[in-house]
Amino acid sequence: MERRRRPWLLAAVLVGVVACYLGITGGGPLERRPVAQQADIVQTYLLDSRSLTYAEDGNLAHVMEAVRVEHRGDDEVSDLEQPRFYSHDGNNQTWSASATRGRLKHRTGILILRKDVVLTDDKAGGVLETSAMTLNLKQRTARSKVPVRVTQGNNVLTADGMFADLKRQTIRLMPGVEGIYVPEGS
Repeated sequence: MERRRRPWLLAAVLVGVVACYLGITGGGPLERRPVAQQADIVQTYLLDSRSLTYAEDGNLAHVMEAVRVEHRGDDEVSDLEQPRFYSHDGNNQTWSASATRGRLKHRTGILILRKDVVLTDDKAGGVLETSAMTLNLKQRTARSKVPVRVTQGNNVLTADGMFADLKRQTIRLMPGVEGIYVPEGS
């Protein structure tokens, strides 16, 4: 008998739950989602992009290519698909870098490469492979804080990371270096 007297209480609780779910404005959960931040909105898409940057003396400084570029203007960031970067110093000393994905921070000149990253000294033929690398385009340096593998000919070095100065043509390996040296003619 107690159950039959208070059916309105059950109805009131159900109405309250539905009202809380829908919110005071009457909108459902989809209408309460936060609006995308302006920085999250892609403003420009480019396919098969190529840009050239020249030094003050007129010499080619670097080339940036990508299969696809998604640029967000408010935070000046571009997400890159299959980026390729070429650094020139004017003395036929070039480095090239490629990866599966990348992100270019335009204001700071930082290029972040991820997945299947390859840095090549085009003149000497040395190849450095890693899973992540950060290039500072203004200072012309590259850094990896994850394991790297360097090969030149039959010689192989592995390390826990590296720092490369692209202007001075040097690579400094981080701790944990191991190598295999094969003399020429062997």
